Order: sequence, then structure tokens, then C-alpha cells
Amino acid sequence: MTRLSIVIETDARVVVLDLDDTLYLERDFARSGFVAVGEHLGTQVDSDAFARTCSALLETGARQNVFNLALHEFGIKDEPDLIKELVAAYRSHSPTISLCSDAERFLGRLDESTTGLISDGPEQTQSAKVAALGLGERIDHICLTGAWPEGYGKPHPRAFETIQQRTGLAGSEHVYIADNGAKDFLAPKGLGWQTVQILRSERVHDCSPPTSDHAAENVITTLDEIELVASRDTA
Repeated sequence: MTRLSIVIETDARVVVLDLDDTLYLERDFARSGFVAVGEHLGTQVDSDAFARTCSALLETGARQNVFNLALHEFGIKDEPDLIKELVAAYRSHSPTISLCSDAERFLGRLDESTTGLISDGPEQTQSAKVAALGLGERIDHICLTGAWPEGYGKPHPRAFETIQQRTGLAGSEHVYIADNGAKDFLAPKGLGWQTVQILRSERVHDCSPPTSDHAAENVITTLDEIELVASRDTA
């Protein structure tokens, strides 16, 4: 049975992307981090077995307390200082991750476009992801909100305003492609940007928008559904 694919056309001159579950799978970073944490625990656990346990817990919806639960599985007391150590090891590790195949193809089609990246999360962690994916050489403008004081993450408009100031173009000339309807689209819509939500089947979050103001204009399941068309004449 063939699948009907609705192609979203955009003539935006600036294509701005989210990172987690947009260009790569966040689950892959988690699994990579779980191995690093298992190795940090040394002889107390088998690192691969610990990583598998954490991954299984993640699949059940455990997020904030995954290390606590995993330690219990291995008979290790989840002392607060140990949890802090493990979280630090997770966030600071050099991840083994790769671009989704459709993301690789999409980036390859952006030669004629100005590109940007906006992502939340600890700066060190997100910078390591950017480096592992080779995005520093492929994206023109990168805004990691973790580099700013707390409170400037999405849905705060600062990152979107920063990108727009750098490009010097009207909001309508920008498109933001991201996954999380709870926070990703409110600010760019307010600036007049085009918005596209990508809902990968293997995403971590539910991603449902809480209100119509939070909802993207278009929804896709793969970046192959976006067709870039010649930008309109702005002269």
C-alpha cells in the first residue's frame, strides 16, 4: 500500500531548525549517555547492562528519576551526591549520535538558503551534540539558549529575535521546523515566521500543543515532506 505524502512548500529564505527529535533522535543521545553513566560507575555495574536498564526505564516514561530507578535495580543506594555525579556524567559525555537520514538529505538541499538552529538545554550538552553531528560547519546561525540566564529558553522569543536580527530579514522570510508543540512555535508565530512541526514516530515527548496559538501551521512526519521553492521577489 502506498502512503499519501502531503508536500509542504516553503519559500522562506531562512530555514531554522530545532535539534532534539528534529535532526536526530533524542533516544540515541539518551542511550549514548546511559552507556557513559554505566562506565562512570566502574566495577559497580556492567555498563552495557546498566544502559539497557536505563533505556527500558525510559521507554516506560521514566525521565527525571531514571538513574534512581536503575540504581535500585542494581542494588545501589541512590544517594543525592551520586545522582548528581551521574547526571553530570550524562550531560558532559561526548555523544555517539547521527543525523536522521531525512535530515541529512534535507540539509543537503539547503545550499541556497540561510540556515539557523535554536535549541534548549544545557549549553555544554547541546554544544556536544552540535559537534557530534557536524552542524557547526553546516548551519549559519546557532542559538543555544542554555548559554543565556535561566528563563530565556523557548517559548521565550529571544532566540528567534536574535536569529532575525542576524539575518536582517522580515519574519515572513523565516521558517522554524521543530517537534514540540508545547513550546516551539508560540514565539516564531508571534514574529510572523512560518512554522512546521515534525512528529517522528520515535520521538521522546508527546509534543501536543496546549492551545491553537502553540500549534504549528503544518505538521509532517519526515523532512522529505518539505519542498523548497524559489523565494518570492522582495525587490
